[in-house]
Amino acid sequence: MHEALAPARAKARVPVLNLALFAATVVTTLLAGAQWTALRLPEAGGGWLATAAAQAAAVAVAGLPFAAALIGILFCHEMGHYLLARAWRVDSTLPFFIPVPVGPVGTFGAVIRIRSALPSRTATLDIGAAGPLAGFAVALPLLFWGLAHSVVQPVGDVVLEGQRMGLVQLLAGYLKGEALLTSGVQHYGDSFITWGVQRLVWGKLPPGHDVFLHPVAFAAWIGLFITTLNLIPLGQLDGGHVTYALLGRRGARRFSRAVSFGLLLAGLLVSWNWFLWWGVTRFFVGYDHPPALVEEPLTPGRKLVAVASILLFLGTFIPVPVSL
Repeated sequence: MHEALAPARAKARVPVLNLALFAATVVTTLLAGAQWTALRLPEAGGGWLATAAAQAAAVAVAGLPFAAALIGILFCHEMGHYLLARAWRVDSTLPFFIPVPVGPVGTFGAVIRIRSALPSRTATLDIGAAGPLAGFAVALPLLFWGLAHSVVQPVGDVVLEGQRMGLVQLLAGYLKGEALLTSGVQHYGDSFITWGVQRLVWGKLPPGHDVFLHPVAFAAWIGLFITTLNLIPLGQLDGGHVTYALLGRRGARRFSRAVSFGLLLAGLLVSWNWFLWWGVTRFFVGYDHPPALVEEPLTPGRKLVAVASILLFLGTFIPVPVSL
């Protein structure tokens, strides 16, 4: 995912902000990962400093599998963009990681900034597609490993069906006096890829059972979901770069408008999850893609790269991502 074009800076500098955000994201993802384990903190003993150090070490060890897997996926995704930008002599920053101190994930991902014009539609495709493809190459084996180390257990009957509804259905239920949030099992939806890998690893599950994810499998799920969000063909998202490379500026803008309307409908009628992403893309990403310096059509080989990106989007798309 990329921010809007910014003026180039003349002097190279130590990326202090990048490093600080990366370090903060390591901490927040370690904390998030520790929540996914049956962690028991060491009891007090030997002074408060020794106790604090022992507890911090326990959290770091418990959260390391999740944090390392998720940061590895995000890092490879963003470095895919960065290295292809360097190959095309496009001025860009190193990744800015986005730490989140609360919640089960610990981060909102990472972004890079493109600080010079894109030279061509081919360069736009290469830079835009490199991130999702690189991240997927890391996430897929982690998903296999994580699912192989997950466990299958019985689940309760209540799985928050209301949370799988669109915004219209939720509001209608609220007006009838129904609770918007009820107790139950937190459910993470499947894409074609996650469903297929689960079937390869576990086969058909017994009725009333589900896979309870290992932290590495959950990190891979998040990485694939971030891939989906970035590959939505809108504005300056990775999918927007691919669409621009295929259709040109005018065609990409029209397509982005149609996709934005589709996200709104999905949020209203299918799952409120998509209403949130519609708001983010509508008001912070927009429809426009900055023009490339050369508007040449793609070669057949580059069109295959675009098709691979589209197939990756379809394979990782989750109709109902999260039921809280």
